[in-house]
Amino acid sequence: MKYLNIIYEECYDDADIICVPDSIYDNIKEIVTQFLNWLPDAPKTDPDYWWLREDGNYGQILETVGFIKWLNNTHCQNEGNAFIVKQNTNWDPEFGRIDW
Repeated sequence: MKYLNIIYEECYDDADIICVPDSIYDNIKEIVTQFLNWLPDAPKTDPDYWWLREDGNYGQILETVGFIKWLNNTHCQNEGNAFIVKQNTNWDPEFGRIDW
């Protein structure tokens, strides 16, 4: 298992740190691309991916909780689950990173 920083909009003092199986870490760029391509098709009723706006339309959510949920359902069945180590923290330059 290896650690990754998730950095949103270059905000290095508000990063999330996750832990993923080695094979996920080794292929993280491809896997993130798969997730981002899948996200528009996520069920609109799932609050980890969408929120209902006041105007009745749905807004997409790109958050660590949803990514971990998707990752565990699609890529981690045989290797152990990915999980969130810490949220809203400073990034750690010793870990890999995902930039969103």
